[in-house]
Amino acid sequence: CADSQNVRLAESVAEHLRGRQEMSLACYKTLMKVYALNGRYGKACELYDEIKQHGWEPDAVMYGSVVKFAAKAGRTDLVHELAEKLEGGCIRNYMWLIRSAGQDGDVKRAVDTFRKLQSTQPELVDVMAYNVTIDACASNKQMALAKQLFEEMRKEYPINLVTCNTIMKGHCVAGDLDSARRTLKEMDESDITPDAASFSCLLRAAAQKLDYKETCRIIAELDRRKLPLDSYVISIMMQLSRKLPDSRDAYKALSILDRPDVLIFEDEVVFNTVVDACIYRRDYKHLSRAIDGYPSSKVRASVRTYGLLIKCCAILRRTQGCWNFWDEMVDRRGIIPNDVTLGCMIDALVEAQRVEDAVALFRDWKTKVTCDTIIYSTLIKGFASIGDADRAMALFQDMRTDGVESNHIVFTALINAHAKNGLMKRAEQLMEEMDKEGCKPNAITYSTIIRGHCVRGDLSSALQVFEQMVDCGFRADAVIFNTLLDGCVQHRNFDLADELLLKMKNTKVAPSNFTLSIIVKMWSKRGDLDKAFEVVRSALEDSTGPKVDAQVGACIVGACIHNRAPERALEIFEEMKTWPSFDGPDNNTYAALISGLPRLGYLRKAVELTDEACVRLNTNPGQDKRLLAPSALAQLFRALRCERVLQELGPSLAAKLRKAGMAVDDKWLAQ
Repeated sequence: CADSQNVRLAESVAEHLRGRQEMSLACYKTLMKVYALNGRYGKACELYDEIKQHGWEPDAVMYGSVVKFAAKAGRTDLVHELAEKLEGGCIRNYMWLIRSAGQDGDVKRAVDTFRKLQSTQPELVDVMAYNVTIDACASNKQMALAKQLFEEMRKEYPINLVTCNTIMKGHCVAGDLDSARRTLKEMDESDITPDAASFSCLLRAAAQKLDYKETCRIIAELDRRKLPLDSYVISIMMQLSRKLPDSRDAYKALSILDRPDVLIFEDEVVFNTVVDACIYRRDYKHLSRAIDGYPSSKVRASVRTYGLLIKCCAILRRTQGCWNFWDEMVDRRGIIPNDVTLGCMIDALVEAQRVEDAVALFRDWKTKVTCDTIIYSTLIKGFASIGDADRAMALFQDMRTDGVESNHIVFTALINAHAKNGLMKRAEQLMEEMDKEGCKPNAITYSTIIRGHCVRGDLSSALQVFEQMVDCGFRADAVIFNTLLDGCVQHRNFDLADELLLKMKNTKVAPSNFTLSIIVKMWSKRGDLDKAFEVVRSALEDSTGPKVDAQVGACIVGACIHNRAPERALEIFEEMKTWPSFDGPDNNTYAALISGLPRLGYLRKAVELTDEACVRLNTNPGQDKRLLAPSALAQLFRALRCERVLQELGPSLAAKLRKAGMAVDDKWLAQ
């Protein structure tokens, strides 16, 4: 079990031995190893509590291991308990005690432990003992004490790379990049060759200041010295990519993953950091590489890694891939999912419109995994997405029966389930019930109510709710404005839309990509195609603003078709294929062209694009089928019949569509 890291099997064997009262100290030691190899240090520590109940006395090696696990699990209480038992032990045990004190921010305890070692077992004091103590001081910004120990150490031992790096790290933790650079200069002058870790300190400090240019200079220096970009460098750049305000710089930071010397599959922590950053930035290219490279990698996934892998597949629309990772985790590895990983899988199924599968998975695991409010709210959102308000309410009642606490997210999802169906009276009752239970509505809750009124075309009521929200002290955000704007555009109230856009600007509410799509549709309906293009062009040039995504792409193409400008539609369609980090053209974009071009005299081009869609929309292995709207295909075949080319083009087109997994009605081929 330890070699295969199969937690479930190990726990089953241990349970069997407990039942027969045959659990030995050696068995506990092995089960600890299984937990530790899977990063479950807290569970390993719990076994020590069980060992004490038996009245057994672990050996020195086991005590040392438990201290290490306790330090990694943040079990300060256990570290303190074991400290006395480890006095007079090996140097490794002292190291863990000092490290644990440093991690707790207790510099005094770290130094006191070191001084006790000096006074009781001076023969054990070496460079490593000094380095660990200096690190405890430097990590907690106690640089005066760190330098004091440094000067004390250099009287006994020659200066070494690790000590210099530790001093550099301390300066960087304190935000003193200049002092860190002076230490680097002193290293060069003392013929101590800096390594990648030396520059990682500088890189982290620059990244914390969001100084992208400085990070580039540091990486260039690493390259000049022919030092490898190690796991720390990669992790720092990934964390930086998440925090940079300029999306262009963020994607440049992620482009480090394109270097052949950057290895992301050697270490689980690095792999997780890379995937997490790419998920955050919706970097589809590098997410695909991560998923495709994982099976042959050295990464031994933990439960957290599986959650990220599942989330990654969901973003890439690879629902079967989500299932494959789930089955690998549960069946092949015997790892019990936690609430986060179960939530990721349920969310992936809901996003893929597989609500029934999500519910079935929930029913299977709800007695084995603590299902929190997030999981219930995700399922309720799923029912809302398919317009099933009754089942959403039934699940809400189950949630209450199971003793799971409600919050504003759950109530908002319930309100949405009713508002989407225009059941505004019940939606407003839920809002009142929400308030009575102490769950205060937030901006999203108000947005949901506003959207419900907009669906019914009742803009007056929508505005009343908006004013009520403002009176309650809420600041309207992009979600609220988008909801009202969309309602105005849908019902052609352009004057009110203009007022809202002006108010949005004056209150400094940043638009989102959905805002862009609404504005493009607005100018399309107003017959001003140039204005619609201006919106898209401005967004493409503004790296700090909302990202132009597939939805915006579909809207600008649809605007061209609506305004009878097929040439411009085709031009922007080809251009968007070159936009950086663009997740389109999507099936909606193709559908707009396929259904619209025949009406504008471009029938054969529509057929050509249908052929292209069959290939382009389904080229990635494992990706969910992205189907063209049946209504768009029906219009295309109708146009083929009207132009008397159905017999010539219809059968081959139908065969390609069916091969791509799209349904073709036999009636479409009837002459």
